[in-house]
Amino acid sequence: MLYKNTALKFLLFSFLWVSTTALAHSPDFSSIIISKTENGQIVLQITSSLTAFQQEVNYVNGEGAYTSPEEFQDLVLQLFKSRFSLILNNNDTIKFKNLKVLLGHETKIITEITGITTEITSIHLKNKMFKDLHNSQTVVIFLLDGFPKEKFTLQRDNKHELSIILEDEDWIVPTAKSDHTSLKYLPYLITLIIGGLLLFLSKK
Repeated sequence: MLYKNTALKFLLFSFLWVSTTALAHSPDFSSIIISKTENGQIVLQITSSLTAFQQEVNYVNGEGAYTSPEEFQDLVLQLFKSRFSLILNNNDTIKFKNLKVLLGHETKIITEITGITTEITSIHLKNKMFKDLHNSQTVVIFLLDGFPKEKFTLQRDNKHELSIILEDEDWIVPTAKSDHTSLKYLPYLITLIIGGLLLFLSKK
């Protein structure tokens, strides 16, 4: 069993290494990994290209907002604190400490996570750090016992948020209410009706 778990983690890390290396040149892609170190610390790692961090920092703060690597790192951390959150069991907001930004062609935010309870029944993760970038997509992977094993993708369609709950030992995405779906298309329907009416009157 230990061999199988070790092999699974090795395969997951190998996949992530290949993926992030291949996408290091693209600002549209990023990854989030939550894992546990050998000494028991739970760590969050957000990885993307340096270009992605630069574009978002410049978009939020304007060109010339920083003049040194240290100032840039501070702005990245401000972005993280205002646009990232992790809530477990609906009300347990996770805390972060020892925040660091590791600059490079592949830039990382690394922080220790505290406050995770033993039993997890729901997860809400929000990462809008790169929401202003065209076609921004973030792959989320949990490498912790009791968390889902599959990967998830945050993008514009789900507002860069992930909400899942544990039901009968399976992690599922709650079904959206049907009235929300129908109301979403109401403006288009009204426009179509008005357009048809104006076309009919013009022919009269």
